[in-house]
Amino acid sequence: MPANTRGAAAKLNNQSQRLSSLTPTLDHLYDKFQNGPKPASDFEKSLFDFMGVLYCQIKELRNDHATLRDEMLVRNRMVTDSVDDLHLSVVKTEQYSRRDTITVVGLDKPDSETEASLSQKVAQTLSDSGVNVAPEDFSAIHRNSRDSRVIKGRTVPPSVTVRFSKINKKDSVLRSYRNYNQAASAPRPVKIYQSLTQHYADLRSGIFKFLKSDENDEYYIDGPIRNVGLKPKWVTYQSPTSGFAVKLASGEYFNGIHVWQDFVKHIVTKFPDCRVN
Repeated sequence: MPANTRGAAAKLNNQSQRLSSLTPTLDHLYDKFQNGPKPASDFEKSLFDFMGVLYCQIKELRNDHATLRDEMLVRNRMVTDSVDDLHLSVVKTEQYSRRDTITVVGLDKPDSETEASLSQKVAQTLSDSGVNVAPEDFSAIHRNSRDSRVIKGRTVPPSVTVRFSKINKKDSVLRSYRNYNQAASAPRPVKIYQSLTQHYADLRSGIFKFLKSDENDEYYIDGPIRNVGLKPKWVTYQSPTSGFAVKLASGEYFNGIHVWQDFVKHIVTKFPDCRVN
């Protein structure tokens, strides 16, 4: 909600509260005039009439303020909804622009590597999916960094971004390639993922962070929520329409997750105990 809109709504609300607090006093005085001795002089009669007019005007003003405040709140909700819809449209569009792109993680990087040798190596790796992949299937390919990183004592080579010439080929590879080797009962050393914008990468990280937290960790987005023993099985980006799909170790499945609030709604609907009262 824009700051100036919030300020106007707050000002109207404060004015309405002040008018409401004044009304009992006016009611008391007006009752005294109505039920007390009748005015004996012209001055008392004029004062009585003035109090009646003032009483009616203040009550009318209070009602007008209440109506205006309610209208402002409705407009605020409409503006907030419009901003949320615009934000969602932008993040979906940004992600849609990557629909032909994947990220390859864990592919060894030799000391001397050319784009041609990288393309050949990636094509061979992706062909393990059962889909025949050739360097000619790529419209662009590059390492995302020059240097490897050390994570938990293990050297991890820089990831590779691969853009396919044809989205159908990319989709086939992404569907067929398994990051977990069932035959060896172990994760593959090289994994592939749908390329994600920063928004979706952060969202995926946040979902995992929540599902791997314990009951003492609280998140304060869309109301305080707490993990009550939920564990992830997988979190996968499906499509620009479906967003992320989440499957829990206990078997529950959610999809249509594009923003954190989508995930929160699924969680508190299925597991009300996650919400901290």
